[in-house]
Parts: sequence; structure tokens; C-alpha cells
Amino acid sequence: MREATLPAPPRLVPAPEDIQPGYELACEQRMVRGHPIRLFTFPGGSLDAASTVLCLPGLGASGRSFAPMRPLAAERRFLLWTPTLQTPLTHTPLQWNLAALEHPDARLPERFALVGSSFGSLISIAYALAHPERVKALVLVSPVASVHRVRRWALALSTLVRMPKPFAYLFAPTVARVLGGRHLPPEGRAEIVREARRLSPVELLRRLQDVLTARYLDDLERLRVPTLVIHGARDLLVPLSYARDVAARIPGSRLEVIREASHLPYMSHTDAFNAFVGDFLDRHDS
Repeated sequence: MREATLPAPPRLVPAPEDIQPGYELACEQRMVRGHPIRLFTFPGGSLDAASTVLCLPGLGASGRSFAPMRPLAAERRFLLWTPTLQTPLTHTPLQWNLAALEHPDARLPERFALVGSSFGSLISIAYALAHPERVKALVLVSPVASVHRVRRWALALSTLVRMPKPFAYLFAPTVARVLGGRHLPPEGRAEIVREARRLSPVELLRRLQDVLTARYLDDLERLRVPTLVIHGARDLLVPLSYARDVAARIPGSRLEVIREASHLPYMSHTDAFNAFVGDFLDRHDS
């Protein structure tokens, strides 16, 4: 009788083309303002444009990091946005993504729900403030609206995932564990490392600079979009007290805390995260 062969664990520092099990998604490349944007979608998911949910990833992540949201795709059309790997020097990454989202080349519907994680939450906040008429519902995950409420040491640590080999073997998996927490599966940690290493150090630092100059905290009271804030109680990058402050400043917003999660609850605590988002979108995505 032949013994079952267990699948090999993910490599500590995967190659850029080494997609992890569970993270295989359809990918469309769109040229927006002359630069490539990768849009990931769930095979077999809804194609109804009226139910579009646009997801914006964190600092060095791609839209592929939202793959664990697959169970929600039967009833909604998910577009998992990945910023261009090299932002033109004429704009900051934040400015460029805001302009790209509004550009006709993006081919987004007139109205859509918006989910933003970490750096993606910064883009989402800025976009919802500038274009509230286009945002049906807003989900902010591990929100970043002002660097004064972010632990700078952890933010700086996150850039080490891009270190050259052999140092990457020492630092990258540790950084991924800090961001994702102890409950993040190995495939999730490998996905964080794999995608972040596609970025140049210069691009990563430019995005980091956007976070370090963020000043949207006092503007949150102007948001008139139904908003859900989701936060991991064990987040070492953005303290829970900051998420509570963000939620308190947005009129009518709702805060959900996942007690054992860290900075990436949609990757580490999929069931709880999807339940919160699904219920929220059922109430407000119309």
C-alpha cells in the first residue's frame, strides 16, 4: 500500500512566478494612463457590473492577496486591483492610483463598493472623500489615515521583505509572519513575500513615503459613505486604538475586531472576515 505524499511546504522566498495553492486567479492586464494595471478576478464569479467590489491591496501586495475572499464571489463581481509596479515620477503612488481609478481606461462602473487594506485603505479613503458619489460602500481593513497613529518601526520593518538574497531568507519570512500573525497559513506568508519581491526598492519606498505623509484623519468626518472598519486585535503595525479612532470619526461607521488576527485578517481569518464583509455588503451594496 502506497503512503500518501504530503505536498511540499512553500519555499521561504518563492520565485515571482511561484503562485501558491488557493491563490490561482484569472488576471487581466489593462493599460491605464499608459501603464499596466493587473486586475485579478475569481473564475466562475459573478459578472454583474452592478455588484462590483473593487479591492485595493497593501503596501507591497497584489490583488491576488484577496484570493481568500473567493466564497463571496458567487454573488458579487470582484475586481482585485494591483497598482502598476513602477509609478511614473510625475506623481506619487497615491496620486497616480487616485487618477487611475477615475480614468476611462480603468473601465470601472459608475458606482462600486470599495475594499482597501493598509496602503489600499489610504487610497480608498482619499478616493471616497474625492468621489463619494461613486462609492456605494467602503470597507477599511487595518486603516491608515495618518502616520501619527502607525508604528513606524513596524512600517520600516515591512520593507525588509524586499532585501536581496541571501538576506531575504532571513528577513522576508519573519516580516511576513509579523504582518500576518501566527495564524497566517504558510501559503499566505509565501504570497506576501513573492509579490513584494516584484517591486523595486525605490517603488516600495515611494509608497512608504505616501504613508509617512498621510494627513486624512481630520477629514474623516466628511465621509458620507456607509463604512465598515475591520481590524485585527494583534496588529503590530496599526494599533487597535487607531482603528477605533478612525471608526469613531466616520459618521455611522461600524467597527468589527477579529481578536486573534494581525494586519491581514482577510488572509489569516477568512471565515470571520468574509462573514463581516458579506453581511455589510448585503446591507449597503445597492
